[in-house]
Amino acid sequence: MTQIKLIATDVDGTFLNSQRQYNHDRFDDQLTRLAAVGIRFVVASGNHLGHLHRVFAPTPAVQTFVAENGSLIVNQGETLFETVIPNPIVNQVVTAILADDHLRPQVLRLSGAHGTYINRRDHPTDEASQDYFFNNIVRVDDLTQVHDTIYKINGEWPNETIQALAAKLNARFPGQIHATASGFGSIDIVAPHMNKAIGLMQLAKSWGLRKEQVAAFGDNDNDREMLEHVGLGVAMQNGTKSVRDVADLITPTDNDHDGVLNVIDAILAGEV
Repeated sequence: MTQIKLIATDVDGTFLNSQRQYNHDRFDDQLTRLAAVGIRFVVASGNHLGHLHRVFAPTPAVQTFVAENGSLIVNQGETLFETVIPNPIVNQVVTAILADDHLRPQVLRLSGAHGTYINRRDHPTDEASQDYFFNNIVRVDDLTQVHDTIYKINGEWPNETIQALAAKLNARFPGQIHATASGFGSIDIVAPHMNKAIGLMQLAKSWGLRKEQVAAFGDNDNDREMLEHVGLGVAMQNGTKSVRDVADLITPTDNDHDGVLNVIDAILAGEV
């Protein structure tokens, strides 16, 4: 019998396939079986909450979200925990990034409680992807004049540079932020010492669960801490080397072949 009582998963590159889809019927059946044996299911993503609601609308039994790389935790529509970046730090980081030709991204966004803010002069490389990931865009003239609760700063850079740039940002603002590559040419900047692992374990503790009872799936650098700090860290076969290196298990199949769902079946069968 498995000791796992909580399963958490990243979304893009992990739970979703390359067409940004998942097997609704199979997953819905799994949710029923998970609930029957007392295993909770949690979405742990760098994305904002509105996007996650839209992705999982076909399976409404999914009601727990560790969003914004751990900065916002919502269960059954109730905000349980939130960790924000203070507005003075947001303005300092935004000003510094935009003033430095070596740091300036194609697009810079602020992910807030009431919208995702973007300078009206910025144009993403892929407008369709922006429309997919951000269904709450608010265009402004100056990001430093945004007055909202800010969970995350997000930027687009060439994909091959994001690990090095994330390290440079952390060195530039020590103790003020935590920057992490989230894949697809994107870097997420959250409050210092915040990541998916912190958010997920905060949630697990509130439910009286130990880390040994938690399994988590991920594919990219912003999943690394989460996989390191749970009882069963599962890296996707298609994941980055840095994530696969810290995992307890690598999925036998990739995200285009139900990698997460196959391991969930193995957990339910007591094989993992």
